[in-house]
Amino acid sequence: MHKLSAFILLALLSLAFSLPNEALQEGVSEKMASDHFHNFYKVSDQLYRSEQPSKKGMQELEAMGIKSILNLRRQKTDEKKLKDSDLHLDRIPLKASKLDEVDIFNALYLLQQAEKPVLVHCWHGSDRTGAIVAAYRIVFDNWSKEQAIAEFTEDRFGYHQGRFPNLITLLESLDVDTLKKKLRQESSF
Repeated sequence: MHKLSAFILLALLSLAFSLPNEALQEGVSEKMASDHFHNFYKVSDQLYRSEQPSKKGMQELEAMGIKSILNLRRQKTDEKKLKDSDLHLDRIPLKASKLDEVDIFNALYLLQQAEKPVLVHCWHGSDRTGAIVAAYRIVFDNWSKEQAIAEFTEDRFGYHQGRFPNLITLLESLDVDTLKKKLRQESSF
């Protein structure tokens, strides 16, 4: 009997250690089925991420209960796509190669203030969006920098590491305590 119990325990431990890290980590982003998106994920009940939505994509978002959009693109405003829509739009035109901690703060502040659930997007939903979502994970979900960067760099999100290695450096060097303090101060006004 002891041999059978030991065998079962060993088998369960083997299975647990063979699972990918993301399967063990709580809060893993969930791929959303959609005819209008290719890179669309539910990060949490309050936050979604995607590539640039089409007009039909915006309609799909509204139908599923999304309340706010944070657009990180420099040239596309989403205003035409949101005509006749109740979705609230905020926009911070960001350049991935120039992203800094001030940009991170501004995006996190808007996400904090937005009516939820909120979708954050850029063109591909990979680099700018990924960096903002990683910072969100660190600041609001209390993930370690290592956990957030590991999720950010997963192949499924399409991060262009060769083009934007600065984003990893930025996330590694975030002053998390200062960001949290500033966000608390701003939200109390």
